[in-house]
Amino acid sequence: DDALVLTLDVEPDGAWPLPLPRLGLRLGLPGDLGMVEWFGCGPGEAYPDSRRAARIGRFLSTVEALQTPYVVPQENGNRTEVRWASLTSRHGTGLRIEGRPHVEFTARRWTSEDIDAARHPTDLTPGGRIWVNIDAAQHGLGSAACGPEVLPQYRLAARSTTFTVFLSEVRADAGAG
Repeated sequence: DDALVLTLDVEPDGAWPLPLPRLGLRLGLPGDLGMVEWFGCGPGEAYPDSRRAARIGRFLSTVEALQTPYVVPQENGNRTEVRWASLTSRHGTGLRIEGRPHVEFTARRWTSEDIDAARHPTDLTPGGRIWVNIDAAQHGLGSAACGPEVLPQYRLAARSTTFTVFLSEVRADAGAG
């Protein structure tokens, strides 16, 4: 199998007094890759401190159904411990992402910056791309805005990190798994 093997070496520069929201990379993919299949935690969203209802399995969804439509738009839709995920078109072609051993994964039709700027769900207008986050780690969800702060074990501090992702083509006759 042909694959692009991407290894990210992250080294913090100086002191980081605040936690990071996520540590990884973001890809902008063609908007027609709206079907998502993955092997990891699911079927619903899961974060380091909110994953007790998630189970390991193989799941199928659309990019739209991965979202959690909070009244005030905020980070949502992450899938954790993802061994592989594929995004495909209705023709069955697309991209397969493999974590070694696993990654955090989100796919949506707007960027994290779009979510931060939105005050209402209607402010989120899908564009022509699907934005995929492939992360080595994520910060927990607690924010102390209306509840407790993130527990220390779920805070994502800037630290040296290396992770590897395999990216490969999904062909219509090959399937995702």
